[in-house]
Amino acid sequence: MRAQVTDARESRGCDNVTVTENHESEAVFKADRQVPGAPPGSGMDHDLLDCATGACMDVRVLAESVLGLAEEGIAKEQHEEVHPPGQRPPHKVLALVKQRLDGLSRDCRQFLKVAAILGRSFMLDDVSRILDRSSASLLTSLDESMASGFLVIAGHQFAFRHDFLWQGVIETIPAPARRAMRREAGDHAERRPDPPRETAGTSPGAGPAAHELIMVGEVEAGIAVAREALSRPGTPASDRLEAEASMILGYSLLNRQEAVLLSERILRARRGGSHGDVATMMALTTLSTARWLAGELAEGLTLGRAAARYAEAAPPVWRLYSLLTLAGKLADLREFDQAESLIDEVAAGLRGSPAPGLAAVPAAMRSRLLLQAGQFEEAQRQAESAVSLSGRDGITALRPLALSVLSSAALSRGDLSAAVQHLHRMKEEMPEGRAVLESTQYAWAELRIVMAVRGPRAAFDLLSREHQGLATRRSLYVEEPGAAAFLVRLALAVGDSDLEHSVLTTIDNLASGNPGISVIGLAAMHAHALADQNPAALQRVTAQSPDPFSVALATEDFERFLATHSATTDQSAAISSHSPEEADDWSGLSPMERRIAHLVSLGLTNRQIAKQIHLSAHTVNYHLRKIYKRLDINTRAELARGAAIHYPDENGTIPTDRDNHSS
Repeated sequence: MRAQVTDARESRGCDNVTVTENHESEAVFKADRQVPGAPPGSGMDHDLLDCATGACMDVRVLAESVLGLAEEGIAKEQHEEVHPPGQRPPHKVLALVKQRLDGLSRDCRQFLKVAAILGRSFMLDDVSRILDRSSASLLTSLDESMASGFLVIAGHQFAFRHDFLWQGVIETIPAPARRAMRREAGDHAERRPDPPRETAGTSPGAGPAAHELIMVGEVEAGIAVAREALSRPGTPASDRLEAEASMILGYSLLNRQEAVLLSERILRARRGGSHGDVATMMALTTLSTARWLAGELAEGLTLGRAAARYAEAAPPVWRLYSLLTLAGKLADLREFDQAESLIDEVAAGLRGSPAPGLAAVPAAMRSRLLLQAGQFEEAQRQAESAVSLSGRDGITALRPLALSVLSSAALSRGDLSAAVQHLHRMKEEMPEGRAVLESTQYAWAELRIVMAVRGPRAAFDLLSREHQGLATRRSLYVEEPGAAAFLVRLALAVGDSDLEHSVLTTIDNLASGNPGISVIGLAAMHAHALADQNPAALQRVTAQSPDPFSVALATEDFERFLATHSATTDQSAAISSHSPEEADDWSGLSPMERRIAHLVSLGLTNRQIAKQIHLSAHTVNYHLRKIYKRLDINTRAELARGAAIHYPDENGTIPTDRDNHSS
């Protein structure tokens, strides 16, 4: 351990947050944050990780934390792990904090000491009253405190970045002076005038402050503020609920498994809660997502709907989590209308919010939905709006999601240069692999772009090197059903039978575990159709899949099959519906082509047709060109007349999962 810490003192890293999977292929965030220089697995338990996380402002503090804990007996080594039994910072850490404090100006040191007496988080006007100075005159000290890493913004308050820093500052105050200052702070609190009735309660307590810290990216600090609020007996019930909800949210970003365990504990303790209970709502939302990522879609959807019911009486800023998470699941099932109505509800609830940056949240989710629906231009507009809005109020954690949509939309439009630029920005703004609304689409967007720009071999190398395990993650095929066929196509291109087998096994298990969800079943059919060279199955995917990307891939795969296979007797039987000899035969159109022709006969435009069948207008136009060529016609009017004659009873529907997942 001592040698590892010595190495740590020379390093410059801190966190290495990686995405791992358990034996059930459920993706979880594993915080593998350990002493820099130490080998993986030799690590620290959760309490020590909290200590290390707070010390990330300076790797020397991290090194002194671990060494000090071991030397002073505050921590004990067991099987190369360090366990701190208490919360007292080691003397070495306190000495280092004092050293950093001594490097600040006299006014700044005084400011921090008074602030520390007030608590881990504090109001600036309380410091102002004790020092008998105006808030404006304290701005220089405040700026210096934040620049040095001691303080962060916590909504309408300020907070020490970590307990070590807070306690370290307190320890620099002699005990008699601490007692006197605390009495004085108490006297000031008693004399503080009550807020006017019309503004009472507008300043957030510790629970809301923790939430705001997390929203602006200070996740560890937000969790610490929430934990402190829960440890105080006098914390109001509403603040306690928000503190619990904030801890779930924070751990969802740092350590998904920890978020799941915390959610389960809260639900066991509640045994049911009232509507508007944001902690219960967040717990249900977290468990819903965990089940969804594990491929247990029915249970995930049930829990998601339960969370949405608890959200009915919750404040809009909290309601957005459950509603948007449920919207994401419905979009994965390609139930776009239901998903969009939930996003509309969230957007309406946030209108007039004092934090205009929150409007970026529904915009980002809408952009993702539109991308899945194949509406690339509108997806781009919504994603650009999300990027712009997320700059307000410092809500930047949404930017990677919006940038991934921009990169994928640019790729779908054929603009490879823009796709690469957005991809680079996405990776730059997703520090340590951490992103809000975690999903596989960040890796998926990168893989598709590398495939388009550099070819199959480069894409395969990326998959093998940086995105190991992606092909066996069920959540990938839930979010992107066409990914199964895409990866089988990649495996065939590079001749890797192991990749092909892994993809087929994973998608088959997902489909068998979710028999009522046709989009997953069709994804499995598409993957096997490529592996088995089955053109009839490709036609069925083209006609029935509600996923535009799958339809586009299946269409390309079928055309490739036609181009590379000679018209033998057996093959012509398999593909008779597209034989050149039947170019003028209306019965030769595929189900999707008959559907489009029927909608043309009803007078719908390409854009209206695209919305009806969940394809892009560009893809509809592509199908129309094929229909014109096959039927040897030249105008839309000819197509409309022919469709009215040949398909008078066409009902114009394609099977979906809507009936299987009604609320």
